[in-house]
Amino acid sequence: MKIYEACVGNYNEAVKAEALGAHRIELCDNLLEDGTTPSFGTIKKTINTLKIPVMVIIRPRGGSFEYSKEETEIMLEDIKMCKELGAYGVVIGALKGKKIDLELTKKLVEEAKPMKITFHMAFDSIENKNEAIDELVDLGVDRILTKGGMENALIGREALKKLVNYANDRIIIMPGKGVNKQNREFILEYTGANEIHGTRVV
Repeated sequence: MKIYEACVGNYNEAVKAEALGAHRIELCDNLLEDGTTPSFGTIKKTINTLKIPVMVIIRPRGGSFEYSKEETEIMLEDIKMCKELGAYGVVIGALKGKKIDLELTKKLVEEAKPMKITFHMAFDSIENKNEAIDELVDLGVDRILTKGGMENALIGREALKKLVNYANDRIIIMPGKGVNKQNREFILEYTGANEIHGTRVV
């Protein structure tokens, strides 16, 4: 089965996406900043209302994906909160330069389990994407959200296809960015992906 994950910026959008046929939600605040962690109330209400799985983005601010000790503590607390509220999973990402911040990512993953874990589009800033896939597999991450390092998933479809092939079912590669109802099937078929993500995916 193909999975349509709708990226939403508030509770109302989450309810609407479910009604339109989304299979899963990525719940965010501040989509103009590419998403930050929503409020406790928003997370709780969304999880309690929706019948479909809710993934919550864990990102204390917009901007770079390099985080301080204090920001790390905030993210760990937010993950704990999501777990207590019954979230299906969390969406994380941390870099050091153009590589994954392995130490921090490991901490976040350990706190998040047994929830599902997506590594977000910080992945697109990584230089050696195949190496990063191997590292995320080893860390126990479930999926990677990526536009193939390009402007959007449609332009990045060739790169996405290669990433799907390289991942070889060890981890889910989920194309995102610029995905809509009109192009979602084409991108899924072209890349060989089974899951796809976007604000207009349904």
